Amino acid sequence: MFNHPTLADDWKLSDMLGKDRKGKTIYQAKPMDNRFRNPWPQELEDEFQERARKIIAAQQEKLAGGTTYFESEKRFYGKLMAQVIGAYPLKAMGKLQGEDHQAQEWHKHTDGIDYYACFTLKHQIRKYFYFGDLMKPAYKKRMFEGAKKWTAKDPYRRPHYAYKKSGPGWGPDVKNSWVDVRNTENLFLMRVTSVYLMAEETGNQETTAKYKQLLLDYAKTLYRVGIGEWDSENYHGHSISPLCNLYDFAKDPEVKLAAKACLDWFMAAGAVKYYRGGFNGPGSRDYNHDQPFGGSAASILWVYFGDTPAFNEKHLESDEVHLITSAYRPPLAIVKLARKEIKRPVEIVASKPHYSATTTLNFESSPEYLETHYLGQNFLLGSLSCGTPPGISSVNGFKILVKNKLHGCQIVHAAPTADPNFSGSPLYKQGKITSQNRVAQAGNIAIWLAKDGKAPWLWVVPDSCRTKEIEGCTFFEFEDAWIAMKPLGMESFKQNLAKIKIASEGKGARFPKHSVLTSQGSSKLFCGMVIEVGEKPMYGNFKDFTKQFLQSEFDDSQLEQGVVKFRNPRGKALGFHWQDDAKNLGNWQNGKRHDWKRHQKFLYGPASSETPSPIQAEWGSGTLEVNAGGHSFRCTVNEQGQVTFR
Repeated sequence: MFNHPTLADDWKLSDMLGKDRKGKTIYQAKPMDNRFRNPWPQELEDEFQERARKIIAAQQEKLAGGTTYFESEKRFYGKLMAQVIGAYPLKAMGKLQGEDHQAQEWHKHTDGIDYYACFTLKHQIRKYFYFGDLMKPAYKKRMFEGAKKWTAKDPYRRPHYAYKKSGPGWGPDVKNSWVDVRNTENLFLMRVTSVYLMAEETGNQETTAKYKQLLLDYAKTLYRVGIGEWDSENYHGHSISPLCNLYDFAKDPEVKLAAKACLDWFMAAGAVKYYRGGFNGPGSRDYNHDQPFGGSAASILWVYFGDTPAFNEKHLESDEVHLITSAYRPPLAIVKLARKEIKRPVEIVASKPHYSATTTLNFESSPEYLETHYLGQNFLLGSLSCGTPPGISSVNGFKILVKNKLHGCQIVHAAPTADPNFSGSPLYKQGKITSQNRVAQAGNIAIWLAKDGKAPWLWVVPDSCRTKEIEGCTFFEFEDAWIAMKPLGMESFKQNLAKIKIASEGKGARFPKHSVLTSQGSSKLFCGMVIEVGEKPMYGNFKDFTKQFLQSEFDDSQLEQGVVKFRNPRGKALGFHWQDDAKNLGNWQNGKRHDWKRHQKFLYGPASSETPSPIQAEWGSGTLEVNAGGHSFRCTVNEQGQVTFR
C-alpha cells in the first residue's frame, strides 16, 4: 500500500515533494488518519503520480499571472500553486501573496484579504492550509486575522459597507454580503466549506457550529436525492475541489467524514459517465464541450481515473492541483466502475432531482429527470425521457461516447436544433433547441421524436468517423462501434458544409475537426428518428450491422399521433408513444411498458430485476453501494448526517 509522510512542525516544500522508488518526483498530501481513507494500492498511486507529473509539467511554461479583480483568481491561482511545486516555487509563492485589486474597496474589513468571491475562496483555502508555511509570517497572519473577522459572525448576507443598491453583477456593492451569495452547487460548496474551515481555524465557535450542521445536512441530502447540479460536464470538477479542501483540512472528525462521503458520491456519479478521458451525458449544465478532456468533469476525474492513451493539456482546469495535493483517493470499486471493469453490456436507470434540491437541503425532493444509461463494450449511450429541453435550460438529453484507440474516446451529439454549437444543450439560450422532444431508450436502441413536424435536426460527429447513407438510413462507422439512424417524417441526413464551418472553424466554434449532418422535418406534428448502436461483440462487423438494421421493421404509420414501433432481426422491439408528461412516456420494450414508477425509486439502479447494476442507491435511502472489478464499496449517511462506510 502507498506510504504517507509523517507530520512535521512546519509543512515545507521538501515535505510536499518526494521521490518514488525510481527517483521520480511525487506530490505529497498532508498526513491523514487511516480511518478517513479509502484503501489505495501502490500501483494506482504510481499511475496517479504519473498523471500528476504531466499536469504539473504542462503548467510550467511561464509564471502565471492575471488580475485579482473579483474572481479572476479562479484560473491563475490554481496555476500558481502548481508552479510552487513545479518550476517557480519562490516567484509563484510571492505572487500568491500579492495585494488584492480590491483590498481597500471591498476587503478592508478582512485586512485586505479577498474572502468574498467563491472561485477565489476555493484557492485561498488551499493556499492558506497547504502552502501557508511557505508564506511570509506577516502575510499568513493577515490571512488568519482577516478570516477571524470574516467569520466572527456568519458572513452570508451580513451587511457590507460597499453596498450601494441592488443591480447587475455579483459583488458586495450590489449583493450586500460579506461573502458571495451565488447558490449554484459548485459555488455553494466553495462558500460553505471555506466559511467552515476558516471559522474552525480561527476559533469562531458559533459560525463553526452553524456551518458544521449545514455541511452534515448537505451530505444527508446528497445521499437521499443526488446532486442538484447533476453530472455537469462543466462544473462537476469545481464541486470536487472544495470538498477536497474540507476533507484535507477539517479538524472535526464528523465533518471530515461528511466531506469524504460527499467526495465518494461525486466520484461514483462521475464514474458512471466517465469513459477513457471523456464524460458522457445526459447532464445538467452541459456546456457543449468537445471530448475527450472537455469540461471540468472529464479533466478532473481523469486525475483519479486515468484509463486513456491521450492527454490534452489545453483542457486543464487549474483545479487539478487541489487533487494532486489532497490525501483523498476514491474507493477502488468506483475506480473500477469508471474504468468499466464490470460485466458489460449493462443498462442503468437513474433519477435526478430539481436543480436546487441539495443547496436548499430539500432531502424530500422528488425526481425531475429520468435517465437511462447503457454501458457497452466500446461505447456509452445515455438519454433522458424528456430529451433535450428547449428554452432557458442547459440540460443535455442525449449523448454517445465511442471508444477510440488514439484519443481514448470520441463524442457524438444530436439534437433538434439548427445550430451545431448547441447540439449538447441550449446553454440558457432561447431558440437553440427548437421544440419539445422525448426519448424512449431500451439498451442500445432509442426512438427520439420532436413535437414539431418541421423541426430541424443535426448530428455532430468526428471527422474520422466514416459516414454512409444506405436506403435513406445513415450509418456512422467507428473503430469498434457503429451507429445507425433511420429518419422519421424527414429526409435523409446530408453533410452540411456551412454548419461544419460554424462548428469547426467559425468564431466560438465548439467542435473542431467534426462534421455536421442535417435534415429538416417534413410532416405535420412529429418528426425524429430510430437509433441503434452496435459493436463487435454484438454484430461482428460493420457490414453485418448495417444489413441487420436495414432488415429491421420500422412502423411509423401512426407518426402523426406520436407513435412509432421498431423491431430488429435479433428480436428486440421498442415502441414509442408520445406523452407530454415525460415521466409517463410510452416506452414499450418487447411488448412490456417501461415502469416509470419503479424507475423513480432509484437514484441509480438496475434497468430490470434480472440484471444487477454495478451502482445502486434508492431514492431517499441514504445509502450508496458500488460493486465493480471484484471490489465493493458501501456508504451510509444517517438522519443526523453521520457517516459510516465499508
